[in-house]
Amino acid sequence: MLDLYNLLKMGFIMFKLIFLCLILVGCVNPMAALKPELTKFLKNYPDNFGFVKIENKKIHFAWSGDKSKRLIVFVHGSPGSWEGWVKYLNNENLQKNFHLIAIDRPGYGKSQKGKSEGSLVKQAEAVSAVLNLNQSHQPAILVGHSYGGPVIAQVGMGASEKIGALIFVGSSVSPELEKTKWIQYPATWWPFKFLIPSMLRVCNEEIMLLKKELSLQSDQWDKMTAKVVIIQGIEDKLVPVGNVDYLIKKINKDLVASILKIPKVGHFIPWERQELILDSIFNIDSVLANSNE
Repeated sequence: MLDLYNLLKMGFIMFKLIFLCLILVGCVNPMAALKPELTKFLKNYPDNFGFVKIENKKIHFAWSGDKSKRLIVFVHGSPGSWEGWVKYLNNENLQKNFHLIAIDRPGYGKSQKGKSEGSLVKQAEAVSAVLNLNQSHQPAILVGHSYGGPVIAQVGMGASEKIGALIFVGSSVSPELEKTKWIQYPATWWPFKFLIPSMLRVCNEEIMLLKKELSLQSDQWDKMTAKVVIIQGIEDKLVPVGNVDYLIKKINKDLVASILKIPKVGHFIPWERQELILDSIFNIDSVLANSNE
């Protein structure tokens, strides 16, 4: 017969497995297919990594491209890391025309891994620190996926002179549409939270605060002066398409360069429909270039 210790041990293992299955359905990225791209990047650009410092934190990033050209900063969702954008960093056409940076947001990768940062203002400060690497004398383009969307929005609200355009990809921006699932609560309890891998724990902790953070952000959209591109999968089960309506309502209509609502596409646009983001980058770059003539 099993003693109490082994019963408890089995219970914890079962809970961990159930929790991981549920949370993976909710927020993990399809990273496995990117392994060849990551191997390629590490082989070709082993030294293209760095840190920027903000207060007492170091923000890790990877880069490629031409530092004299317009800066593009890619901001991942929750969870994630710079590696989610590696295919873009490897893209030769982008490299010829832009300076490309993909960051580890606070709490992920080599940016204080495991220490969650639920404040969108603090998350935006990390991205703003990376903008200081812009040597092109042209305003940057920010690309944000999922949770990265409200982060780049926050940057646009506070560093408008440094930003030329924001590209929102399946972005969670509406406080009304942000829902907390019941399974997220026990994941914050002792001892369960110590059974969860740090990336998923950070994901859970920041998402639980997101509704409140989006509410605080909701009255700041009039501070934005950058051009905006919106890309959204109509079949997105994680970020409802209603977030597009929220953006349209909040953003000055003169700033909206394009809106793409894609049929039969879900949440993973950066990996499944890369061409949509590439086209948007080159189109918005042309818009910005013409506006400066």
